[in-house]
Amino acid sequence: MKYLLDASAFMLLIKNADVESTVERLQDSLILDLTFYEVGNAIWKESTLTKFLTPKETEKLGTMAQTVLAKINRVTTEAEAFQKILEIAQSEKLSYYDSSYVYSAKETGLPLITGDMELGTKARKYVDVRPVATLLSH
Repeated sequence: MKYLLDASAFMLLIKNADVESTVERLQDSLILDLTFYEVGNAIWKESTLTKFLTPKETEKLGTMAQTVLAKINRVTTEAEAFQKILEIAQSEKLSYYDSSYVYSAKETGLPLITGDMELGTKARKYVDVRPVATLLSH
């Protein structure tokens, strides 16, 4: 089945599976162009700010992210969507980033996979939301 993954779901997947099984799980799924940057930022934050990751773990996770990101299809949002995403953000008091995932899931008709409980709760008004475990159990 196809899904749209947000960055939190993507991070959880690459932390809990090997490259081959992650690529296989995501072969029909989509991410936003934004996910590329959010994943990079999350790895940077965990390695530099919180020191949660060692340099070796950072390199391994970065390589994993790069490999999977190169093989997954992306949704490109058109400029005309700007106001619609902003309306979701304002209505739900979600970040514009998170609202872009909700908008894109709605537009593509795909379930949204997220590890973010707040986003998941608010997105349910608009789209089918599934936990990351949906992909980990396949």
